[in-house]
Amino acid sequence: MTREKLMNVQEFQRSLGESGLDAVVAVSQPNVFYTSGAYILTQVSIPDRLAMTVLPASGDDALLVCNIEESLARQESWIDDVRSYVEFAEAPMHLLGDVLKEKGLAQGRVGIEARRLGAGYYQELSEALPKASLEACDWLFDHVRSLKTEGEIQRFGEAGRATERAILEAFGQAKAGDTERDLLRTIKENVALYGATDVVFGILGVADQSYVPHPPARERRIEPGDLVRVDFGGSWECYGSDVARMAVVGEPSGVQAETYKKVREVERKAIEFMGPGVRACDVFNCVVESYAKFGIEYPGPHCGHGFGFETHEAPMLHPYNEEELRPNMLMCIEPVHFSEEVGGYQVEDLVLITEEGSEILTNYGDAEELFVIQ
Repeated sequence: MTREKLMNVQEFQRSLGESGLDAVVAVSQPNVFYTSGAYILTQVSIPDRLAMTVLPASGDDALLVCNIEESLARQESWIDDVRSYVEFAEAPMHLLGDVLKEKGLAQGRVGIEARRLGAGYYQELSEALPKASLEACDWLFDHVRSLKTEGEIQRFGEAGRATERAILEAFGQAKAGDTERDLLRTIKENVALYGATDVVFGILGVADQSYVPHPPARERRIEPGDLVRVDFGGSWECYGSDVARMAVVGEPSGVQAETYKKVREVERKAIEFMGPGVRACDVFNCVVESYAKFGIEYPGPHCGHGFGFETHEAPMLHPYNEEELRPNMLMCIEPVHFSEEVGGYQVEDLVLITEEGSEILTNYGDAEELFVIQ
């Protein structure tokens, strides 16, 4: 069954027209899915089994896949022109070159995902199209995907809320004496119950590992007084999530409760500050200044990021990014506080930039205080 076309077609066509490119070629799984609707798992598990979308400035699009994936591509994609190559017998770059020649682009300006197309494949395409100009167009995909459609906003919002629910319910199911891996396993089981097709990442930092950014869950049993930090991302066929929540085993100490309150306040101020026309670097500076009022130095390289098919997307909220936020951007805000002395604190929410300001799509009120695991 063909998927609903949710890509931002109008912004894509406008950006492609302004770029002066004659066509762009998508090669990464997120961009092939975005531009075709075909969700091809083997693009990740078998990277050499290439799938590509050819999107000319004028004329019809084409989807190029390994013949093993042709039936899936025809079922899911809204692109009628599906071409296939035989794995090992035919070179995918030769097929791409033939399709571009067929579309009159043998001497054209062709945009490629320079960050994603391997050097060997680039060389093959250059040899297949010696008179074409191959130019990086990663910026175009980054820009267009940053401006979400209503359908995308709905799906990413649902994914974020389902992930938050999975985490909080796992906190409610946990008890002192469970292992860290028990808790992480419960979160994974919960998110699967709510329809997730995959786990993108599952970070669980407990006690002495709470301030370690990306620790592995251990067989260690959680004990009263342990700080628990969860940063979790699931996938609903590319529509993913990135949510962080915290808990403490037993009643929190005064330091734990107070530190958590400060982190929440910094996050709240950053969200209230965000809106159309606000620069990404200014959001970062807002976080730095908010922490400074508490006498805390913020050492993080960023305080959040755009969100979509990939965990970190444009725009990144770092001190050197002067890009302005725009309506329909989805942002994950996460002004973490990691300290060996007090532990690691992180709350991360999904925020929609609106015409008037910002709107939290994950249930902000559920994280006002540290969740207590009995």
